[in-house]
Amino acid sequence: MAGDDKKKIASADDFEDDFQEEAVYSDNEPVIEDDGQVDDNLKRKNIPESEEQQPKKKKKKQQKKKKGSNNPFDTISIWKENAATQAAYVKDRQMIALPDLSAVELEEQYLPEEIFVNNEKFNQEHTLEALPNYIKFGVAGHKKLLKKPEALASPVALVVTHSAIRAVDLARALKEFSKTAKIAKLFAKHFKIEEQVNFLEREPIHIGVCTPNRLQALVDQDHLSLSKLELIVIDTEKNSKTFNIFDNQEVRGDLFKFLGSHISMLMKHNKIKVGLF
Repeated sequence: MAGDDKKKIASADDFEDDFQEEAVYSDNEPVIEDDGQVDDNLKRKNIPESEEQQPKKKKKKQQKKKKGSNNPFDTISIWKENAATQAAYVKDRQMIALPDLSAVELEEQYLPEEIFVNNEKFNQEHTLEALPNYIKFGVAGHKKLLKKPEALASPVALVVTHSAIRAVDLARALKEFSKTAKIAKLFAKHFKIEEQVNFLEREPIHIGVCTPNRLQALVDQDHLSLSKLELIVIDTEKNSKTFNIFDNQEVRGDLFKFLGSHISMLMKHNKIKVGLF
């Protein structure tokens, strides 16, 4: 059929009163011509062209609401708590960090309530400036910290934290003790272990600022003695990902290994206090 003979599309207003609607066929139904033959190539569509051309609107996916944690220790400010709460907190974190240990093995490494410092009685805030006073608060005869130590590689207090960067800040905060004794910087990245060994063999120390892995290595290799240790301060400051040392998967295994293999032995003789700062 020539182009000028094409029929115009009628609007609803153009229909006659006696207009009868033609039969509508489905997409899959063949059209039967006048001679009775079925033309498989001809398919009628029951969807108007104007609707076919319209893009389908995508349904917006509803974001699933994040479920809040049911564990009360996930939101607690542990450095404010009493000894009983600190002991329960460390036990809870230990069970999460060491899922492969049996109940008996975990029981052997639990730290009892009586060795924790009661932080409810410490009235200062959790700041770097408060750290020296917290150490004095936790060490029984804290005046000894103001006198020059005599024993090599035998600290009275250890401060353990999650990273070398944080350890630098903590060591700087303890500068008042450097008037009588040097602070041992016992962490990786900034110092080689050989340099730290040489330092410990030459300089008596009262306090060591450490990361868990380097602390474990120095004690295991007998370069650092825990015979005079009275206090281990565990820094609970959170990192950029809001994980503290007990939640940080990169360091918590080393921390619990040190506590289980060394601190658990000292606490049997009531020679040690643990403070969560």
